[in-house]
Amino acid sequence: GDKEEGDELEDEEEKALPEFVQGELIPLFSASSQSSSSGVNVAPSSASYASLDVKERMTTPPGYLTESELIGKMEVHGIGTDASIATHIENIQKRNYVELASGRRLIPSKLGLVLASGYHLIDTSLVLPQVRADIEDQCNKIAKGLADKEAVLNRAIDTFAAKFENFVANITKMDVLFGSSFAKLQDVGKPFTRCGLTRRYLQYITGPPPRLYNKFTEQVYPLPAGGLIKQATGQKCPVKGCNFELCLYQVGQPTRTFPLCPYCFNNPKPEWGKPPGQDDEDAGMGLDEDDDNKERKMRRLAGKSLVLECPHPDNSPLVRDRTVAPDPDSISGGCLVLDPTPNKWRLVSTRDPTIIYFPKEVEKVTVLDRVDEVMNTHLMRIDWKEGSSPLPGGETKHICNFCTDEIIQQKVRVYHGSERLKASGRGGRGRGRGGRGGRGGRGRGGGRR
Repeated sequence: GDKEEGDELEDEEEKALPEFVQGELIPLFSASSQSSSSGVNVAPSSASYASLDVKERMTTPPGYLTESELIGKMEVHGIGTDASIATHIENIQKRNYVELASGRRLIPSKLGLVLASGYHLIDTSLVLPQVRADIEDQCNKIAKGLADKEAVLNRAIDTFAAKFENFVANITKMDVLFGSSFAKLQDVGKPFTRCGLTRRYLQYITGPPPRLYNKFTEQVYPLPAGGLIKQATGQKCPVKGCNFELCLYQVGQPTRTFPLCPYCFNNPKPEWGKPPGQDDEDAGMGLDEDDDNKERKMRRLAGKSLVLECPHPDNSPLVRDRTVAPDPDSISGGCLVLDPTPNKWRLVSTRDPTIIYFPKEVEKVTVLDRVDEVMNTHLMRIDWKEGSSPLPGGETKHICNFCTDEIIQQKVRVYHGSERLKASGRGGRGRGRGGRGGRGGRGRGGGRR
C-alpha cells in the first residue's frame, strides 16, 4: 500500500552512494523488466548496479539534532568538558530555548530562534562557537601550565566587556525582533509577499519601523520609511539568486512608485552605488560588505532609514532594467524609469520629484530588453489605442528611444514636484522644457508647440 511505498522510498534515500572508480563498468537494470540492458557492456561479476529510471523527489531540510549529535558537535568545536556538556544541554531546555521531542531530538523554540537571530544581528561571535571554544582552549592551557591564569582572565574580561558594551548600545535591535516575533496575530498583519529563500509568505508590520517578518525563520527585513508600502503582482526580483517577490514603494507628491525588493534593499552590493537613505558619514563604516549590511540593517530596525526617493541605487539590476533615459534635471544624477503601477503609463525620476505622463491615447508602455548602445538605456514599445495613433498609416505599435523620439517628446506631459507643466506653452519659474531638444540628455528648450 501507500505506507509500504513510503517506507521503501525512505529506505532508498538513506542509502549511501557506493565508491566508484574511474573506468569501472556498472551494469544497468530496468526497473520494469529487471533485465540487463543489451546496449551496455555489463560486468557480470560486479556487485553494484544502477537504474536509469527517472524519479521525482522534493528536497527536505536537514533534521533536528539529537542530544548525542549535539554532544558530538560540541566536542568537535571544543565546547564544554565531559562534566559540563550535559549541564549545558539541560540549561537550554530549562530556559525554553529548545524542546525535547521524540527520538531525543532538540527542536528550537520561538524564543531560542529569536535570541539566536538577535545575537547574530548584533554580534555574530555570540552565536558561533569560536569564542567559547577559545575560552575552553585557554583554560586547558592553564591546566597544562602553558598559559598564565591572570593574563587569560584579564584578556577574557576585556573581550566580554567590549562585547557587553556593544550589545547594550544595540539592545533596541533585539527589542524589535521580540516585538516582531511575539506580537499578536492582528498586529503581525496579513501575508504580504513571498520570501525568496523559503517561499513562505512574509508578514507586513507597519511599525514604526515598517518591516517584513518571516514567522517560520524569525527573520526580519526592515523597509524604507517615509513612503507607503504596497503589494505588487507577484513579480520576482531580477537579481540573480534573489527570487524575492517585489513590493511597491510610493513616495512624494505627486506620488511616484518604485519597485522594492526586501532582500536587495537590506543587502545591496557595493557595485550598485551608495544605498538611498544612507548618509555619507555612514558609508563604509563596516570592515567588509557583510559588516556594512549589518550596520545598515541595525539603523533601519531602529527607524533611522528615511527614504524619499527610489529605494534602490540606480545601478542595481532592478532599476537598470526599467531605465529608459537619464534625468537631465536631476542634481543627484537620477534616471527615468517606468512606473510599475498597473495601467498607469508614466515615467518617474529615481532621485527627483519629476513625473512624465504619457497621453491618454497610449494603451500600453513596455520597456524592452534591447538597449541603445549610445545612451545605454532601454528601448520602449508604445502601443496606441486604435484610431488614436499619431504614427503614419495609423500604426498602433511603436518602438522608440525615449531620449530621441520626436513623436513621444511632443506628446508627453511633465510634472515637477507640485508644479504642473502643461504640454502647450510650458514654462513657469524657468522650468519649461521640451521642444525638439526633448528630454533625456539632449538639451532643454522652450515650451513645446
